[in-house]
Formats: sequence, structure tokens, C-alpha cells
Amino acid sequence: MLNSSVILIGMPGSGKSTVGKMLARELAADFCDTDDLITQSTGEKLQETLDKRGREGFLDKERRILMEFSPKSPMVISTGGSVVLHEDVMKRLKQMGTIVFLDADLPLIRKRLWNLDSRGIVFNGNDEDIMTVYKEREPLYYKYADIRIHIRHRHVGDIVKEIMRDLRKRQVN
Repeated sequence: MLNSSVILIGMPGSGKSTVGKMLARELAADFCDTDDLITQSTGEKLQETLDKRGREGFLDKERRILMEFSPKSPMVISTGGSVVLHEDVMKRLKQMGTIVFLDADLPLIRKRLWNLDSRGIVFNGNDEDIMTVYKEREPLYYKYADIRIHIRHRHVGDIVKEIMRDLRKRQVN
């Protein structure tokens, strides 16, 4: 049983949803993907919302949904990669539980993001690439993380075991 929520942050393609689902199973906890909250609210895919509302409109929608999000019990929460752009949301998530940064390096992210045009990634401008997004967000992931997990060349089960081990250490201290 979880004492508090576990919140997964990281770049798009870092495996937050995959790891989150397995972690929730291992902890016998509920799982929530905040991207799903956005799509349920809008009735659109993330990319459609981005196309219709633009960067600022999307970020505003994401922020409002996450500021209203109030789980009834501790759970595993997988966030969208852009959540770290909202300081108020990150402070709120930090109050809910432990922030775990799934740290994927740029080559791995590039390999996994074969569908950039349809994935629903928040860019600053039309000429921006994933490297620019990575450079903007990486310091923010470090800023908010309670636990950092390197994921390169690792099986999802091993990542989950490391998160669980680190969560247990935090509960003891």
C-alpha cells in the first residue's frame, strides 16, 4: 500500500506510462496517465489539441486540469513531458508524493520518438527540434526530482525494482 503518490516525470519517450503501469501493478495501486486526463477533457488526441490551441493554449489546458486533479488515494501518476513547465503544478504534485525522474538520454529519446508529428509534444516554435526541448526541460526535471532513475539499456522490470527500492529507502529515512 502506498503512503503517498509516486509521480513519474521525464521527456516524451522516456517510458513513463510503461513504467508507471508496471509500478502500479507491483505496488497494488491505481495508475493515472495525465495525458489521458487531457484527452478525456478535450475529446481529442494531444496533437489535435496542440494543433487547435497552440502551445500556450495546450499548456493552459494541461495546467488547469492538473491543478484540479485530486486523487482520493495515493497512486502512480505518469505525467506529460511538459508538466515541468508549470511551477505551480510541480509544487502541487510534490505535495502529493515522491517525484521520480526517468532520465533518458537524447539518443534514446530520438530513437523512441519516431512519431514526432503526431505524438503531441509541446515545442516552442516551428523550427524547434527534440534537442531544444531536451535542453529546456532537463534542468527542470533535475530541479523537481526526488529520485532519478537512469533508464538507458535497462529492462522496465529492473527500472521498477530500482524505483521500489528507492521508495523504501525514503520511507525509512
